[in-house]
Amino acid sequence: MITIVLAFNNTIVVNRSDTKLPNGTKRDTEQVKQLQVQIKSMQKQLGWTNTQLANAIYCELFEEDDDDGMQKFAETLKKQLKRDSTPTELLQRYIQLISSHQDYRRAGLIVATPIRLGVVDFQILRAVSAASQKLITDNNVNEVN
Repeated sequence: MITIVLAFNNTIVVNRSDTKLPNGTKRDTEQVKQLQVQIKSMQKQLGWTNTQLANAIYCELFEEDDDDGMQKFAETLKKQLKRDSTPTELLQRYIQLISSHQDYRRAGLIVATPIRLGVVDFQILRAVSAASQKLITDNNVNEVN
């Protein structure tokens, strides 16, 4: 499917929605899910409610502490943490804001930031990551039992 959009100064922009985006773009749903899980994990580590999480991020993003704005942002954040279409850049910004929050630093928590060296194929990294997550999940289940 091809969509033609007229942009500023009558330039024609062609958008091909059937083209596959490269990994790491804002539509990489697996990465979006991982970032969403990381945010929820950080929230759990801090013992914050959804409202507390939203308020902490809102206060860092906006100058004024508007109650209506905070409530609307809390609803928006809740949706962003569920949708596969949330831009990865936005989720990464939220992680940065949470990790720089005074409560997070006071708790002595750290955010793991892996560095991609480009030596190993991205598909192999995903497979190893999936296997690691399965082992961690299996280990957590065994600890409960």
